[in-house]
Amino acid sequence: MKLFIAIDDTDNKESIGTGRLSRMLADELKEKGLMAESRVTRHQLLVHPDIPYTSHNSSACIDAVMNACTIDEVSVLARAFLESHFHEGANPGLCIAAQAAVPEELPSLGNRAQKEVVPLDEAKTLADRLGIFSWWSGKTGQGCIGAMSAIGLRSTNNDGRYIALDGIRDVDGMRTVEEILELTAIDRIATLSGESLPPKAIVDTQNWVRPILKKGLVTLEVIPVNGHWRAPHEKKPKNKKS
Repeated sequence: MKLFIAIDDTDNKESIGTGRLSRMLADELKEKGLMAESRVTRHQLLVHPDIPYTSHNSSACIDAVMNACTIDEVSVLARAFLESHFHEGANPGLCIAAQAAVPEELPSLGNRAQKEVVPLDEAKTLADRLGIFSWWSGKTGQGCIGAMSAIGLRSTNNDGRYIALDGIRDVDGMRTVEEILELTAIDRIATLSGESLPPKAIVDTQNWVRPILKKGLVTLEVIPVNGHWRAPHEKKPKNKKS
């Protein structure tokens, strides 16, 4: 069974952040024997004064291949995990859906959440109407919007940056295109205009590549810099939200 498991921690300054929390949850599900393999994408939502967030207002979606289990079993463990990492003032949300049965309303919600302020009551009502698993906590439960939106955006196969993918945190230094493709689960390395790089082209990995999901392919987009290639933005110093 393949599931999308999405969270939005709407974290405070003391929490570990949605991205890291989603990777930890994926590890937890594997350790408990529920998940066979996974990838995690980060999805950027609207940054607006009327939307509570700590740094970037992003949510995360685990693309999961499950072992023999039910959504109910996964939801119990995932909810317990989020509750155990709850920080006062946060408003976490969790949403789970079968990849083969994502309601068409969720991509629309995700697109809206990237462009406008989605009313909280509207998102909660939508979750109830669709009958998907959606859970929220905290004073407002604001995280339900981000969690539902993350599943919708991920299901389009054309949104999200990978924060957990085989090899991307291990590959380092200057590498050829063919080396990166061999060492990671990246499908394609291309320019911003969509032209694939030749196998021997040199890419500065900045010690952690950041591919995106584009047209169904895990794609590393690069720009020319001083005779080689690298991601459009230089790697920022690590912090607790990374």
